[in-house]
Amino acid sequence: MKKSKIFILLLAMALLLFLYIDDQISNFRVNRVELQTEKLEEEIRITQITDFHSNDRVDLNGVLESVRLFDPDFIALTGDIIDFKTVDFSLSYELIDRLVETGKPVYFVYGNHEHGNQHFREFINGIEDRGVDILDERSVELPIGDNTIMIYGSDFYSTSDGYEKLFSSVDARYYNILLAHSPNRPIPYLHGEIDLMLSGHTHGGQVRLPIVGGVLSPGEGFFPEYDKGLMKIGDTTLYIDSGLGNSVLPIRLFNPVQISEIIIK
Repeated sequence: MKKSKIFILLLAMALLLFLYIDDQISNFRVNRVELQTEKLEEEIRITQITDFHSNDRVDLNGVLESVRLFDPDFIALTGDIIDFKTVDFSLSYELIDRLVETGKPVYFVYGNHEHGNQHFREFINGIEDRGVDILDERSVELPIGDNTIMIYGSDFYSTSDGYEKLFSSVDARYYNILLAHSPNRPIPYLHGEIDLMLSGHTHGGQVRLPIVGGVLSPGEGFFPEYDKGLMKIGDTTLYIDSGLGNSVLPIRLFNPVQISEIIIK
């Protein structure tokens, strides 16, 4: 009798853990971030989506409705929209199509999973044909009301020469934003010229522990320094979104999938 009670208790705990993990990897949240700067006359609004990994468990209708209601000035896709093993791009194309349909500029930078996918060029051509602006070590000037901001994009595998060339034209009069899939790779090349860097890649450590933070991050190992949220790198504000999908193992703890709404006042 005692063994059967223990078995039932363990079974109930396993079921609760399963339901919790399912919620973490399926039910997206919206993370709202507010920043301030003296460079802007009026606020700008950015939706950031990263590390989608062709996640078929997420409610795309809900994601797109959140984007529509937030009404961003532009949308930043910071890499790994597909997974390295994705063969069918239809889900990621659906996300892209519906983002472009909002009429907002959509900017994309490469992640390691785009590079690792054997059909990489097909996917990139597909999103470019759909109207996505691919910032491959280049910048764009975006007028927003009375403001003009500069948006820079680095490749996941950008070299020191690539960063130096990219940042050589930075004008401190503008509010300068860098889209970079990996948060830690560009850091050695930042010298105060970038006001805000938006990144992903880490999945927030995927498994997070209270107080401790992220447990494991690609490229940084255990207990990464750059895992999730806001931090300062000299004069640059770094924001890391933990992503809308998963890769390798569909496991998240204390770290649900999300998109970010960023307001800069």
